[in-house]
Amino acid sequence: MIFLRVWNYFIGYLVIRVDGLSLEKFINLCVSRGIKLWGIRRISYTSLNANIGIKDFKSLPPIARKVHAKIRIMNKKGFPFILYRFRHRKMLLTGIVVFMTTLYVLSSFIWQVEVVGTLKINPDIIYSNLEKKGIKPGAYKGKLDTWKIENEMLIEIPELSWVSIEFKGTKAIIRAVEREKPPKLLDAETPCNIIASKDGIINQILVLEGDALVEVGDTVRKGQLLVSGIIHHEDMETIRYVHAKAKVFARTWYEGRGYGDIRDVLKVRTGRKVTHKVLETKEWEIDIDRKDIPFDEYEVEEREEPFLGISKLGWISWTIRDYYELTTIEQGDGMDLAKEKASERAMEDAFKRIPKGVKIIDKTFKYDIIKDTGYDAIVYIEVLEDIAEQVELLTN
Repeated sequence: MIFLRVWNYFIGYLVIRVDGLSLEKFINLCVSRGIKLWGIRRISYTSLNANIGIKDFKSLPPIARKVHAKIRIMNKKGFPFILYRFRHRKMLLTGIVVFMTTLYVLSSFIWQVEVVGTLKINPDIIYSNLEKKGIKPGAYKGKLDTWKIENEMLIEIPELSWVSIEFKGTKAIIRAVEREKPPKLLDAETPCNIIASKDGIINQILVLEGDALVEVGDTVRKGQLLVSGIIHHEDMETIRYVHAKAKVFARTWYEGRGYGDIRDVLKVRTGRKVTHKVLETKEWEIDIDRKDIPFDEYEVEEREEPFLGISKLGWISWTIRDYYELTTIEQGDGMDLAKEKASERAMEDAFKRIPKGVKIIDKTFKYDIIKDTGYDAIVYIEVLEDIAEQVELLTN
């Protein structure tokens, strides 16, 4: 469908207005005779606007006479009409062609390199590595094998766990994820204790090696000794040092905070939207599908899509703008939505701290009402997690 719109723009089309009492019959006759109309918009009971190809327009007079309709050309769109305007200005037309050619050639090169996602690794290390592989300002994009470069970077920079190379126009964006260092593992022969990695209440303890110093139901503090690697009984004359091993599951708590502002939720989407599609380059844009926005209030979301599905054509792309209708809700409903928003944000804040793989047991919310403006929310999440942490036991 998008391809047809682009094609119609390149070959040219007309925007017409049809006035008459038999508009449905007019459309049916056009369809039956193979005349293509698109973008049909009813203006009133007796009028409509539509788009039609230049050749098909010549077939309309017999149909118009048959249904007693009047047809007027409202606008002429497409490259043929643009070229016609410049028919006596050959130098300007030549300049436009040269400019577009130059723009296309320049867009085939990288003029900016950006590294995103590095916190601990010095970005200069990545920039230097990229430059050796040909990703640098002035480099030609067509000869770069991004898949190969990504794999080579992961091998040569062990601090990276994932890397992605993306071209947006003349910019190369390198997104990197740093490798998290695993916790230091003690050799199985090294004597060690097990301590609590955080505060909690013991829920279950399974000791494989060592002497347990806590029981189910005990409250423990971070750093407290849970399982000792020193084995000593009254009937034993010697002390034995072991590599303590245990699973110690405890109930622990995490806190999250969030705020819900009533001003953010008094306007909600109705579900209706209008979409505009624009073919865009760095210097100009072509409206392929621009409809009137019938909403009094709306918000816009914009996204970019590759032209004809070819992401390498960074110099030209689709810009899609979605216009969502908004409506105002009652103040009371707004406070309820603000409370929900505060709860969601508090949960999001808490989950930033909760380790992966733990079991959530319970959650409790506490709210503070800020008069006529919104809610403050605090969530307390109770989880079940292994708090056992090995620390080396000094025997000397």
